[in-house]
Amino acid sequence: MKVKRLPDDFVVEERARLVPSDRGRYAVYLLRKRGIGTLEALRAVRRAWRVASRDVGFGGLKDRHAVTVQWVTIPDGPKRNLDENAFRLTYEGRSDVPMTRMALSGNTFSVRLRDLSRDEAATVAARFDESVRLGLPAYFDDQRFGSLRGGGGFAALHLLRGDAEAALRAVIASPSREDRGPVRERKRALAKAWGDWEAALPHVEGTPARAAVLHLLRHPTDFEGAFAALDRDERRLFASAYASAVWNRAVRHRVEALVPEADRIALPGAAGPLVFPRDPMALLAFADATLPLPAPGARAHDPAWHEALTSSLAEDGLTLDALALPRRLGMDLRATQRPVLFRPDEPHAGDPVPDDLHPRRFALDLSFTLAPGLYATILLRRLTYDMGGAKSLP
Repeated sequence: MKVKRLPDDFVVEERARLVPSDRGRYAVYLLRKRGIGTLEALRAVRRAWRVASRDVGFGGLKDRHAVTVQWVTIPDGPKRNLDENAFRLTYEGRSDVPMTRMALSGNTFSVRLRDLSRDEAATVAARFDESVRLGLPAYFDDQRFGSLRGGGGFAALHLLRGDAEAALRAVIASPSREDRGPVRERKRALAKAWGDWEAALPHVEGTPARAAVLHLLRHPTDFEGAFAALDRDERRLFASAYASAVWNRAVRHRVEALVPEADRIALPGAAGPLVFPRDPMALLAFADATLPLPAPGARAHDPAWHEALTSSLAEDGLTLDALALPRRLGMDLRATQRPVLFRPDEPHAGDPVPDDLHPRRFALDLSFTLAPGLYATILLRRLTYDMGGAKSLP
């Protein structure tokens, strides 16, 4: 079984409460991209049009390994398009309000699964129906944890422990095999030159890490200030990555407490295993449960869920009240309540069709809509867990 065999096999279209018109302060654009992350594409837009980071409004981050469409706003932005190799930004009109996460209403997915037998296609379709009826744990998937790839750990956790140098090294000087070639080589060069900031500077020209290295040239021991010089949106991602990992851990522990080990499915995850019950009926116990992301003052409504959250933090030697990051970093953690389960909306599973890329095998088309912040890849991992699907999802 193969997922994302071609870019067009995974298409995401953002839905937003944003209606372009011919009036308003904000120029509204559609960003269509493939093979590039949202932040990378928006950095290219900012360079091309000389726009400040704070002025580019967007709702969510879209997968690099897909064809994606999302809304972007720029105050008093130009009434023109921007074409690059990996993306196209098209002018759609004006708006009185900017695009933000609060304007998101969901994402629609169109997915083609390939290299299936007819029986496998029928199994996937049946599991899809079960997921629609009974739900799945709303885990954050590996896309949320890209900063872990180099093995440097969670930057936010290092910061909470008072080690800003380790946090900075984790995000700018910890290469991984998943990095693209130039990024991996830059991180290796930074790791080798660490502490010699004049030698490091040529390796970061034209990258978000340059501001951090320049800061260290002037203030060699102020690693917290250097971290604060990194891209604002990326800093916030580092905070949310750690909070999301703790949230996942708490949900996993509750599933493990509910379901005997022999009746579990454990899938590998960048921030820890993702555990599901083999029988989705077991999840009915969590039907209306919500769990806040860890933050100062966070409180789960159910004592059992609150205990799961606090014990998951305790594994890192932390408490909820200790989750205050330095103000200068702009990385506040927020106790956003998140439903423990999710169900795909507007679901549709097509009939199996011959796979044009794999003779004598079948393809299956699925479409569905998810609320903001939910991961289609979690659904696909559960649908295909014993078909090689978990290994096929970047």
